Amino acid sequence: MSLFYRQEHTTCYNYQLQPEATFKVLQFKKSQKLQLLEVEHSVIVFLLEGEALITCNSYKDQIHKAGEIALLPRNSCCYVSLLKDTTILSCSFVQNIDFCSRFSFEHLLDFLPKKYVYNFKKLPVREVLNLFFTLVKRCLDDGLNCVHYHELMQKELFIILRAYYTKEELATFFYPLLGKGMGFKDYVMTNYLSMKDIPDFAQQMNLSVDTFKRRFKEAFGESAHKWISQRKSELIYRDLVVSEKTLTEITTDYGFSSQAYLSTFCKKYFDKSPQELRDKGL
Repeated sequence: MSLFYRQEHTTCYNYQLQPEATFKVLQFKKSQKLQLLEVEHSVIVFLLEGEALITCNSYKDQIHKAGEIALLPRNSCCYVSLLKDTTILSCSFVQNIDFCSRFSFEHLLDFLPKKYVYNFKKLPVREVLNLFFTLVKRCLDDGLNCVHYHELMQKELFIILRAYYTKEELATFFYPLLGKGMGFKDYVMTNYLSMKDIPDFAQQMNLSVDTFKRRFKEAFGESAHKWISQRKSELIYRDLVVSEKTLTEITTDYGFSSQAYLSTFCKKYFDKSPQELRDKGL
């Protein structure tokens, strides 16, 4: 069945927001060539069909099969290798969304196992969630792209997660977004790509450098320098092996004063020059 009064729908200004849509259907053909995934907001990814190897930050080549959901945190370094023809339904969301009026993201911290070690946790898609994803895809395929529809379906998704998954499952799944001082953590994940250095970051948050470092360690479990350098190295590697950016563009994008400094950075983290990494990825 197609939409009634299609012109009324598609000419409404609420349909002009499609590039910012919460839900998207992505289709890929089987390919050895890596596909870049831009993750400006945190994204829940559901494979409707197919199989892929997903790299997300330091978690390399994680097998993702149909019938599973995975989490890609905002501004993370993500790309995929398609093992089969693959159809993905993705849902992006902002950090402050809650499961319902009685249960928020912050509550999940109380349900993490002691000494939990995250390893790109995926969850099985249970029957009700599968029905939900199937309906959303059908509506999107029919052209139902109203921003209000996306907002309502996002709320429904989180209510379904709240109802059909244990709090322990949700805590381990959303672990990368959790931490002491979630507002601080969210600000860091949103802005770390645009900050020059740690003193600049601290100044933007109206904190002393020592206070910033302390709060960072509490939120992320490691030093600011180590975490930011690791994220930077992952993104540089991605751009070298997946993107078509020139070495000059990569040098500029990541704040290096010359390609020589980019080369020094790559040799430190990967024991290869930028060109060697690029040749390896071709």
